Amino acid sequence: MKKLEVFNMDSVDKRIIELKLKKGEMTDTFLAKYLSTLPDVAGEAEEIPMDLERRKPAKG
Repeated sequence: MKKLEVFNMDSVDKRIIELKLKKGEMTDTFLAKYLSTLPDVAGEAEEIPMDLERRKPAKG
């Protein structure tokens, strides 16, 4: 039996996680355990105001 859930999670994004879950290479239990080890850094977030209104470039 091959060993599952030996990953370098430093460079894994949600698409890779979804694929590994789908292929059975990662379990929900492993993912939940890993996520529980991550620090809560929400207090360090900084709001960045943005103007999302699109403007047409000026002709000229």
